[in-house]
Amino acid sequence: MIDLTEQVALVTGAARGIGRATAIALAEAGAAVVVTDLAHQLDGLTYRTATDDDLAQTLSAVRAAGGRAAAAPADVRDYAALVAAVELAMSRFGRLDLVVANAGVASWPESTWQATPEQWQTMIDVVLTGTWNTVRAAVPAILAGGRGGSIVLMGSTAAVKPLPTIGHYAAAKFGMVGLMKSLALELAGDRIRVNAVHPGGTGTEMTQNPAAEHWQATAPGVGGALELPLPIHRMEPVDVAHAVRWLCSSEARYMTGAELVLDAGATLR
Repeated sequence: MIDLTEQVALVTGAARGIGRATAIALAEAGAAVVVTDLAHQLDGLTYRTATDDDLAQTLSAVRAAGGRAAAAPADVRDYAALVAAVELAMSRFGRLDLVVANAGVASWPESTWQATPEQWQTMIDVVLTGTWNTVRAAVPAILAGGRGGSIVLMGSTAAVKPLPTIGHYAAAKFGMVGLMKSLALELAGDRIRVNAVHPGGTGTEMTQNPAAEHWQATAPGVGGALELPLPIHRMEPVDVAHAVRWLCSSEARYMTGAELVLDAGATLR
């Protein structure tokens, strides 16, 4: 039984999907959780992004799981908003031990080179710079606690086996891996572990919408590459959340700088 009692976590992109499932999983293990998300529609995306109501539902679900919880609407592109979320964790719960940098977006250009400058910039700003903003806002608080901690970055199998047409997404996720490995080296002496989870196809709003389904059905070389060796259509967010929770726990106390691929065998093909 994983025990995160007296631990305090910050989870970005927590209004739904993997982020919500992760916040609930951490709460079930005894952690107090500060949840953040954008909480309004992000311009330029073809699917619905999180709302205030979604974030409120996560907050209620974390509390229903027995966890202490607080919500801080934050766009991960906004460093000041993330600092405010960390300050909320410190003022409400007294410390910060765990960080899950989960916030991300998706878009599906006809090809990598045909992505618009706006698609490229949004991807880099949210997925890569947003992760960096999260970490740089949170690390001073973890250091102040003096007992180490765990940071988990949400990668993707696109950082292991890239797919056609979404090079902007793969580039952001590959960049995140480099960031993770550097941070793992820098923070090891303070007993702060930094790892990445690379989920395969998971049933979330980001992957189950008309634009994503059209890309899967029509982009050359994509459909077959998404087929899973295990006899399932998609993983569930809770499957990823359990892997994240394990990395946050003492059961993974010597795991740092690692990439945990959780994809039902997708990258074997």
